[in-house]
Amino acid sequence: MNVKFFLVTSLCWLAGFNGHAQAVTTSYVDAFENVNHPQVAYWFFTENMAKEETYQAKIDSFVRYSKYTLVFLTERSGNSFYDTTAMHPVFEKLVAYAHSKGLQIGLQVWKRDFNIALENTDRLIQEGEVTLDDAGAATYAVAAKGAREMQTLLKSELFKVYAFKKTADGVYDPASLKDISAFAKTNVTKEQVSLSLHAGKDLKGYTAYILTQHYYNSCSNFSEQAMSVLLNVFKAYRDIPFDGIGLDEYKNLKITQQKVLEKEAGVFRERLYSLGMAKQMKQKTGKELDRVLLDMRYAPQGKPEVRISAINQYMNLLRFATLPVEAAVYDLGKKMYGKEAFIGLHNTFHNNLDRDEVWQTGVSWWSIKRDYGHSDEETATPIQMGIGMGYRKNAMYNMYYGKDLTRIWTKALTDLRYGIRTHYHAANDVQGWGVSIDDPVALERINKVENAARLLNRFDPPFPQIKLLVVYGMEAMYNWYPDNSKRGMYDINDKLEMEKRSMQLWQKGYLNASVPTDLIEDGRLHLNAAGKPVLNGYTFDAIVLLNPQYAKPATTRFFQDYVSKGGKLLLEGNATHDFIGKDITATWKQIASKAVAIGYSLENVARLGIPANQLEDGVTNEEGSFTFTNTASLANNQPAVFRFAYKGKLYTGQYKGLAAVKLDAQGNVQKLAATGFSAIQQNGKDILRLSREADVFIKVERTGTKVTIADPTRSITIQTNL
Repeated sequence: MNVKFFLVTSLCWLAGFNGHAQAVTTSYVDAFENVNHPQVAYWFFTENMAKEETYQAKIDSFVRYSKYTLVFLTERSGNSFYDTTAMHPVFEKLVAYAHSKGLQIGLQVWKRDFNIALENTDRLIQEGEVTLDDAGAATYAVAAKGAREMQTLLKSELFKVYAFKKTADGVYDPASLKDISAFAKTNVTKEQVSLSLHAGKDLKGYTAYILTQHYYNSCSNFSEQAMSVLLNVFKAYRDIPFDGIGLDEYKNLKITQQKVLEKEAGVFRERLYSLGMAKQMKQKTGKELDRVLLDMRYAPQGKPEVRISAINQYMNLLRFATLPVEAAVYDLGKKMYGKEAFIGLHNTFHNNLDRDEVWQTGVSWWSIKRDYGHSDEETATPIQMGIGMGYRKNAMYNMYYGKDLTRIWTKALTDLRYGIRTHYHAANDVQGWGVSIDDPVALERINKVENAARLLNRFDPPFPQIKLLVVYGMEAMYNWYPDNSKRGMYDINDKLEMEKRSMQLWQKGYLNASVPTDLIEDGRLHLNAAGKPVLNGYTFDAIVLLNPQYAKPATTRFFQDYVSKGGKLLLEGNATHDFIGKDITATWKQIASKAVAIGYSLENVARLGIPANQLEDGVTNEEGSFTFTNTASLANNQPAVFRFAYKGKLYTGQYKGLAAVKLDAQGNVQKLAATGFSAIQQNGKDILRLSREADVFIKVERTGTKVTIADPTRSITIQTNL
């Protein structure tokens, strides 16, 4: 970086900056370089990119024309990163060349399903029931369905047949339960299972509940093979000094898409199964998974808790299926490349709480092992705040793509306000996902945003000072039983509208971080000595708890302690049973009696006493620290004005794009970063003004005030009202 320094020859006092005479050192740069957090992009590495002259030209282009500092390679169109023999020499030279140009390179690898041992495959369990006739006989046939990619079907077969006397819908006489699988005669093809049952006349009128299993060419995340395949491909490149590694949308077997079900007016009632999953169910609960599958659908007469518990335990196991693989990749990346290696990426897939996502990623977005939180596309901002605040870094990344360039850059700029950096998808976008983010037209806009990101990275604030925590009762969302009217398209309760409520609060100015009850269970969300909820150092003043039904004991204890210490709680929904079906009605009535409000509404939220955010285009980051973004100022090249009150004084300033300001307890400016900055005022009087607008970073240190101005001409001067 070409920097020149100019030292003011006399001591001066910048009003509003410090309380005593102090030297001001002004330095100039052509443009600000990046610090603290990388600026990330995706590079679709197609077959033609493997040529040395091609990838070198692309790297040269990144370095010369963009502000990306860390580019992740992702295989596309004819390339396979699993072909390590072919790709290793390419990557070795590519990384060396990129490093010589000052560009970091990351490696992303997809889950690929080949050479899977049959015992390690994912299966979908399908179900049906028939009534046995007077001779105890019946016939049944079913075709495989439920997978998104049905061409990956390997085989179909009978799994289990239970018989019992049904006493009501979903209820049976426990004394009548029998396993009659041995009485089934099957005729199977790859796609279909047909069978005839001859269980004997003693079972006349019994219900036969039939389970079939359908194997797919998908490696179960409960198997050791799933982990070893991924780790081995990363290890094959371990001698190449990549700057990071990552997984993208790592998930289970892909199931039928929502748009397909909507078109067919269908529902998803299949369930994921594998031998590894059965083993873990036994280890964690002591239960056989085949019996759990029965208990999820039918309860013994008078024992609804059996069905409650079975659904909860199955969904709990499913929800964390991918996490061991994610953790292993993180640990390997740090071991190979050091503690500063960037380990990504997001495991959000369709970014929904209450549709197919739970079957794919478990909606475990808050819990994957990372340094930075990650999300993608249009993940709700309150959820992003909850994700980001749960990790050790004070920023998070949202992978984004689209065909509308305006939406890309305006979202990226606005996201900066909330501590969200954009992972741009993708350079060389041959698949047409959206705008190629290395296109000159795109870079003209994106570079302005990423220039603002560089100033924010240098300022390096914490996430916004959010005082309202929204807690999602995940167990309630993933167990509709016993209210069949709540049973949704994907066999979960999709009527609770948790995300919708988080967003309604956000849009009304009630900034909130939304998190699952999982964070209580793993201890990250806890109460401090004052009884306030704390997540990774971020302290909240009130909680909106959405739907505590089927709460685990740790969740119940947390809220008992919270309200007993005077915590402000808005409680939406009842809790009659806990995770294993035990009656907890009385306990939660006691909690409810101490809540500030019962029932979700904006009026009740107001009773919590958390003020709505009043800053135009801005947020408070911490006491005396503020961040502002304005898209119109960049689009129209016209200055925006930030405005905030602090310690009885009004501060205003003019900027284009982004401005961040930090004040001390006396209201003196301690740090300022802004793009297109003109001036800052206190009570209408200039504290500091530049002779013409520029990007600027100012920091008050013990030895003096350091002012850095982006000005290739080195002619911009500081004007002060002394």
